[in-house]
Amino acid sequence: MSEQARAHVGSERPPHRHEDGDFHLQGRRAVVLIVSTSAAAGTAQDRCGPLLAAWLERRGVDVAVRVLPDGPDVLATLRELTADSASADASRFVITSGGTGLNLDDVTPEATARVVERETPGIMHALWSKGLEKTPTAVMSRGVAGTVGQTFVVNLPGSRGGVKDGMAVLDPLLDHISAQLEDVHGHGEDRRVAQSADEIVPAGQASEAAGDGAASDRAPSLDTASLNTAPPSTASSGPAATSAGVTSAAATGTPAAEQGTAAGVVVLSALTADPLDAEKAQRAVADPACGAVVGFSGVIRDHDGGRTGVTGLEYTAHPTAQEVLRDVVALAAAAHPGTRVWAAHRIGALAVGDSALEVAVAAAHRREAFEACADVVDRIKESVPIWKRESFRDGAHAWVGLDD
Repeated sequence: MSEQARAHVGSERPPHRHEDGDFHLQGRRAVVLIVSTSAAAGTAQDRCGPLLAAWLERRGVDVAVRVLPDGPDVLATLRELTADSASADASRFVITSGGTGLNLDDVTPEATARVVERETPGIMHALWSKGLEKTPTAVMSRGVAGTVGQTFVVNLPGSRGGVKDGMAVLDPLLDHISAQLEDVHGHGEDRRVAQSADEIVPAGQASEAAGDGAASDRAPSLDTASLNTAPPSTASSGPAATSAGVTSAAATGTPAAEQGTAAGVVVLSALTADPLDAEKAQRAVADPACGAVVGFSGVIRDHDGGRTGVTGLEYTAHPTAQEVLRDVVALAAAAHPGTRVWAAHRIGALAVGDSALEVAVAAAHRREAFEACADVVDRIKESVPIWKRESFRDGAHAWVGLDD
């Protein structure tokens, strides 16, 4: 990583807790199917299975990983895994990796097409579009996605980069897919699997902080003057103020002392091309009821992975990144009652010394502020689909995190 963590208050960081998504998918089952002749023979290491398994486990899903060679075993295994797909105990997801190319034994798409009952072509279009952001060969993946009974099956490429793209596309869809496969239609308290982040967080708090704007190729300007100057507990009542896709809960008119009895408050969550200011972020969350304000800056450093001479980074966001960021920050605030959270991530070109990520959290006590700040940062780093291109002094460039 070419970022240097800089904590503004203290340096301790509590252990990360994987809480995002557990609410939606806890107890669901999934099978990750690695299709690779070399991995099945033990002559190559499976690097995609652990990646997919860790992601699904963080979402609360029970995961089994199986490895098999390219060829006819794929169809037989898919039929076995979906034989009981109409049962409530069936695997909710079967995610394959590998066997989607043009080699003669790449038959995963054909096998999947023979098993699924209803295809979901929009998901495959999203996967291809995501891959094309980095490589033109993404269109050569012939994957298929669809459902059989209460099981969703999707083909991902056999590379770590392709798998990461798939995770970025599928992550915000998993709970909705599961809900629809379980035929959930209601909107009452039993509809937990289909709830969005807005429904999890009590109304009038993070739900008002959930804007509808997704990030475009050019990030919105971060016009936060009104958020940073008005004391939160004396802000005017009414709907939360929004600006260029940036949403604030600071204008709810509810004093922090009252909000602290429920979920934390999202003051701001945004992607922006504008420079970030740590002091402004901390002023925005300050409140008379909060005795601790903690800030974090992710600062561009001049080296990465043992290689020196980094001159800057260019951040690129997936079209869904703003929405994912909004939900991630709302979930973190919901997990830390009494906090006030401000989070913004830069995209575009940054130089060494620039801040790529600013998070500020206010709470009644320092421990709560430290824990919430670390949790917000970890969730953003893990879940928000943003990639970076490193530039070096010798003119070389490298994408970070695509195929590592």
